[in-house]
Amino acid sequence: TAMIDITERHQAEEELKKHREQLLELVEERTFELKKMNKELAGEITERKRVESESIRTSHLVALGELAAGVAHEINNPINGIINYAQILVNKYQDKSTEKDIASRLIKEGDRVANIVRNLLSFSRVVDTDRCIVNIKDIISDALALTQAQIKYDRIELRVSIDESVPDLFVQPQQIEQVLLNLISNARYALNQKYPESDDNKLLEISVKAAHLNNLPFMHIIFRDTGPGIQAGVHDKIMNPFFTTKPRGIGTGLGLSISHGIISDHAGMLRIDSKEGEYTVVTIELPVHCQI
Repeated sequence: TAMIDITERHQAEEELKKHREQLLELVEERTFELKKMNKELAGEITERKRVESESIRTSHLVALGELAAGVAHEINNPINGIINYAQILVNKYQDKSTEKDIASRLIKEGDRVANIVRNLLSFSRVVDTDRCIVNIKDIISDALALTQAQIKYDRIELRVSIDESVPDLFVQPQQIEQVLLNLISNARYALNQKYPESDDNKLLEISVKAAHLNNLPFMHIIFRDTGPGIQAGVHDKIMNPFFTTKPRGIGTGLGLSISHGIISDHAGMLRIDSKEGEYTVVTIELPVHCQI
């Protein structure tokens, strides 16, 4: 009888151990499933927030565009008048006179206002009808032709890499070139802030790669600079109109906003990733042959 009891107890313990192991396996499986579901849910929430943020930003740009167009047209005529009258004074007075110096300052500040007005008018643009199929190499080449002398003067090492498999784009070339010029200008400023002189790490990389998004052909144009990066707490604001991290009188805070608007008009996306003190990466995602 004692042997039977021991055997039964051993069998019960083995059965209990087996059930415990099965339960642990079930808990692990369920935990894994829950973690996977949480990860997917977090991804969906992040994407939804990004889409909502993008929608709000776009609606703000549209509203600002309508306001900017009216304000810019009202400012344009009087500011041109001020510049012209100041030029008359410059021509009238002798060199090194106080009057000529003041008039020259008026022209300089007037030109700055006129430049801001031109930028404001970029918000009110309509979708251009003169889009065409172009090679991204040509657009980059044109942008670099305008900036390469400055890049060389700043002693910035420039690296350009374009995949051979990259297809053509259906875009308004001048607008895309304007975006590239804005991004190059921002990268130059950032690199000069971190490295006022020549440095082995003073680097701007421009790369173009073929990609797919939702099974549709896209192109990624990537700008990576080794500048000071974007300050903490500023990242979500940098594409807002009139927000700038540059000192007063240097930046208007319109470059990235206008660039964002242009890329959005081309059914694309402009993304920015940065690590403070180390780098900034700007990625332009453009659909291929998107005739809208």
